[in-house]
Amino acid sequence: MRSVSPSYYQKLFGLTRNPFLRSSLVELEDPTSIFSKQWVDDVLDSLAAETMSGVASAFVTITGPPGSGRSLRLHLLRYSYHRAELDGIYQEISAVEGPDAIDSILSTVYERSRGISKTLKKLFLGMPDTLTEEELLNLKASPADAGDMIVKSLNSIAPTALLLDDVHNMLYTDERWSFFFFEMLREIVSVMPEGILIVTAMSDEAYDEVDKRFPALTSRVHERITIPPLTDDEAINLVSRRLSAFRSKIPEAPLEPLTEEVIIAANRLAEGIPGKLLDFLAKSLEVATILGRSRVDMYVFDKVMDSEAEILDYIKRAPPKMRRELEIIIRNFNGGPVILEKVAIEAETPVSIAYSRLEALVVAGLLEKDRAGRYYVPREAMRIERKEEPKIDVEKKEERQRGIPKSILRLKRARRSFF
Repeated sequence: MRSVSPSYYQKLFGLTRNPFLRSSLVELEDPTSIFSKQWVDDVLDSLAAETMSGVASAFVTITGPPGSGRSLRLHLLRYSYHRAELDGIYQEISAVEGPDAIDSILSTVYERSRGISKTLKKLFLGMPDTLTEEELLNLKASPADAGDMIVKSLNSIAPTALLLDDVHNMLYTDERWSFFFFEMLREIVSVMPEGILIVTAMSDEAYDEVDKRFPALTSRVHERITIPPLTDDEAINLVSRRLSAFRSKIPEAPLEPLTEEVIIAANRLAEGIPGKLLDFLAKSLEVATILGRSRVDMYVFDKVMDSEAEILDYIKRAPPKMRRELEIIIRNFNGGPVILEKVAIEAETPVSIAYSRLEALVVAGLLEKDRAGRYYVPREAMRIERKEEPKIDVEKKEERQRGIPKSILRLKRARRSFF
């Protein structure tokens, strides 16, 4: 779908931009303005408050599927520490970093720290207040040494928090560095004093894998916070807050230009996952601009669903636990072919689990494999179903039924030709 000029949002909806795009977050000074709390957030807030007051330490893991709001919660924690004039250290771990992720954590924490040894090193030896390559190599010789350095550095600026995002990506790196990372983390949470909060965020499947491979680490988790699906009321509140953050004029109703019916329908289709809900609503707003409509009602939402119907129907043919991998191959990789590891990384699941799910989808006939072992959606699967339909001019039929503009018909034809 083509991008829509912000002026259209201003003219039609009284919005400075599309508030449901993921990129909207970076424009906000206060991320709490678009956050809709759930009951699990009271638990997280309570643990953070205790560590910020210096009376306790805590090791917390936030789990949930992609799009559930794990990263946003870490950003909110960092914002809370910043607002209290404390250090909240956020580190995102990518799937390709491996030992570089460990270097980044060690260096960042050390640079934020305060201490006599660091001061002497700078004053009397004339060295920068960063870790040298030699010091990094020495620290990476032992997970215990690396963890001990991090604890000392954090303690020098306590109360503080170390917020580690997308920890599941350390499962895809070299086995040596995966072991080092989780052992280093175990050392940190084993000896950290009061005033330190360690939070890791990962998928549910990744946590189960970490629990299986590193039980000495997960046994030290004070609280595992699993993010639940949004209720309809929570979805409405989330949308209302998003809209309010990007309004340029006062609306007649809090949810304008959307209707409550659209939000509930989108939330149920998204199965309560905030990221999916926002994606559906972002597309709905864009389609409304194409249609020149100032209201996103079920008529507009149905247009979006028409363009999504074939993909959604195909995904629903898979068992619920396997739909994420199938949807990723369709949406992220254009139907494939794609190698196992890339699907696992996108799905945020361990490779062994992704393999078993993809093979089951192959047996079910929803996926096929090429000679290189790559997975893809059978190109003829949905075409056969369409050939069984009467051969009529679909475009003219739709024009007669609803008078749909050609821009929307092009959108629908593009979706039909996806496979």
